[in-house]
Amino acid sequence: MNPSTLFLLAGLLIGSNALTTAVAAKELDGPPRPARQAEAAVAAWLEQNRGQPTALRAFVKRLPKGGDIHSHLSGAVYAESYLGWAAADGYCVNPAGPAVVPPSACSQDRSFFPASQLVEKPAIYDQLINQWSTRNLPFAGRSGHDQFFGAFAGFEPLSSSLGRQDDMVAEVANRAAVQHIRYLELMLTIQGSDVRQLGRSAGWDGNAALTRQRLLSLGLGSLVQQGSRDLETLNREITKTLACGTAKAQPGCEVTLRFLQQTTRTKPLAEVFAQLLYAFELANASPSVVGVNLVAPEDHPVALRDYTQQMQMLRFLKSQYPQVKISLHAGELTLGLVPPEHLRFHIRQAVELAQASRIGHGVDVMDEDQPFQLLEEMRKRDVLVEICLTSNEVILNVSGNRHPFNDYKRAGVAMALASDDEGISRTDLSQEFLLATTRYNLSYQDLKTLARNSLSYSFLKGENLWSSHASTVLQPNCAADIPGSQIPSPPCARFLARSERARAQWKLESDFTAFEALPTFQWHGPRPRRTSAQPL
Repeated sequence: MNPSTLFLLAGLLIGSNALTTAVAAKELDGPPRPARQAEAAVAAWLEQNRGQPTALRAFVKRLPKGGDIHSHLSGAVYAESYLGWAAADGYCVNPAGPAVVPPSACSQDRSFFPASQLVEKPAIYDQLINQWSTRNLPFAGRSGHDQFFGAFAGFEPLSSSLGRQDDMVAEVANRAAVQHIRYLELMLTIQGSDVRQLGRSAGWDGNAALTRQRLLSLGLGSLVQQGSRDLETLNREITKTLACGTAKAQPGCEVTLRFLQQTTRTKPLAEVFAQLLYAFELANASPSVVGVNLVAPEDHPVALRDYTQQMQMLRFLKSQYPQVKISLHAGELTLGLVPPEHLRFHIRQAVELAQASRIGHGVDVMDEDQPFQLLEEMRKRDVLVEICLTSNEVILNVSGNRHPFNDYKRAGVAMALASDDEGISRTDLSQEFLLATTRYNLSYQDLKTLARNSLSYSFLKGENLWSSHASTVLQPNCAADIPGSQIPSPPCARFLARSERARAQWKLESDFTAFEALPTFQWHGPRPRRTSAQPL
């Protein structure tokens, strides 16, 4: 392969990893000179345009981002989409709320009007969007926390409709593709009510092993089989909705989709354990489910009361299903939201008891007992933190230097940026990259590391492309290759063929090469002033 072909096809990680402290024992020689020059040009452009938010927005939107690995499906859909589906599916609107009314209840009150008429009633239309999102901060007489979590109840009749789940996923996937995101891990609940009912039947006496056997004997396995079939159906419907494999294929077809089965942490312990066991079993049975998570407000009184017991449940289940990955919302708390004693142990127990591979939010880490020791333990255990800047600002009123982003960075704890609930928060992953760039003075190498981390720490099956999560050294099978090249060597091709994760990482490197070759970045210093004869 000649040098010019290499330049067109390849981009290789160089320099130090500014977001991790692990240093590879042996570094590659680095990319060819043209690739280094292209990367340097992008880095220079970023430095020269730090004071231009509009230009930076265009930059981060086009930036390859890898994956969004902390995204709640129902909260990722914009309110306007829910209202459009309400109109199409025969829902009505109660103007007194306002609130959407299922078709079966539309005749209950003469004041109800068809949701299809909402476009002619912009005041009510806007009210519903405001109720189902955090669009109009600040909120009169209501905190961002209450506004955010209250939004879910408003659109729940629509988000829980099985007939609309494919449309929900398609919307999120299409939005991701436009932002150059190649991978999504979406949190959703399969068969929540049926599993909770089974949990109530089985009860909870504190003995996890016996309760597991009771649940399995009561038919949990049948629910898992049905859940696997439901996911297969959902995947077929998503493919159909996106028109994948046809001439009208939508952008979302290029995005790899996987799911995290979520458990509601605010239910009684019998129901929580049943949901968790179901999640582990489903992750075992369905290739679409790559891990488990706990959801709902961490400051809810039941969640606070039962936190340690829930972590112990996860520890037991992890011992039974060691191959199932765990990501946990932990430390999404602040002083004042809860008493100080609840800030002292949540992240630590998620890491040490539940053995989570990833922590979502982790905002109160410096209020934990022995925080610096905990940060070092997270670094040694290679636990990643999913950083959700917009969400933390809206819900917890934590931003800028009050956010632990720099604490994690200095401690060498791996991070990835995530959108959390982009529909409710009226954001996208590009905005999270913009906020991180401007608030924490991140370099282009920092941004590449955040993007790489999202795939390296993803729950995709298979080995890592790199020799470790934080390394800049390729796996031995690909050591002679340039990451992202179109024609890898035979040993590397065989390695990529057996690893979903490595294939996604390889594509990201190819995306970086294409991004760095864009003409915008092939200049140094200010552009010349445009004359009237020059086209825009």
